[in-house]
Amino acid sequence: MNSNNKFHQADCDCQQCGNGNFNCTDKFRAIDASCIPPSIPEPTNEETVAYGSFYDPIGKDVTVVTPITSPTLGQKVIFTTPGPSLNVDPAPVPNNTTDLQVATSGVYEISMDISASLFSSSNFTTNAAVQFGLFINDSILATGSIFESNNFITTSPGDQFVDSNIITTIGKTVQLRLNKDDRLSIRVFAALGNVFYRFPSLVVTKIDN
Repeated sequence: MNSNNKFHQADCDCQQCGNGNFNCTDKFRAIDASCIPPSIPEPTNEETVAYGSFYDPIGKDVTVVTPITSPTLGQKVIFTTPGPSLNVDPAPVPNNTTDLQVATSGVYEISMDISASLFSSSNFTTNAAVQFGLFINDSILATGSIFESNNFITTSPGDQFVDSNIITTIGKTVQLRLNKDDRLSIRVFAALGNVFYRFPSLVVTKIDN
């Protein structure tokens, strides 16, 4: 019997560990403590990295925003393409093109961007304006998440008619605490006149437990 194996049962097959000791792997299963790797606890859900994103990178067609006035909630922003993700994924049907769902509780940073087009004319009775916001589970407005754009035209009697189309990228970044299985979506908070959007993005990153 090998002298390095003197503490093991005789007549059993032994295998050298990476640290130079031997452990028996046959019927006796006699294992030195030094051959057992240290126990590393599995991370809990709250300790897990989480990130995900939603885009419409092509933006082939603009989406019409239906006029709406708070407290009535407007339409959800629609996405076509999920980005890289871990523990943050598109929600199940019917929210799979509008909502990202988080798998773990924690503090998250959420960034939103939309290219908004607002067309106004001095010949219209209503100017163009829009407000978007981040919503949790369809109905809870995230604090500080509203972002907006407007196109107001003012004229005096006798002025010529004026048409104006403003296209700008607007957005907001917020931090908030979410619970497991919360869903996030961008919704129209208020809208007037002729408003359209394209190229929306929603990026969700867990930054703390």
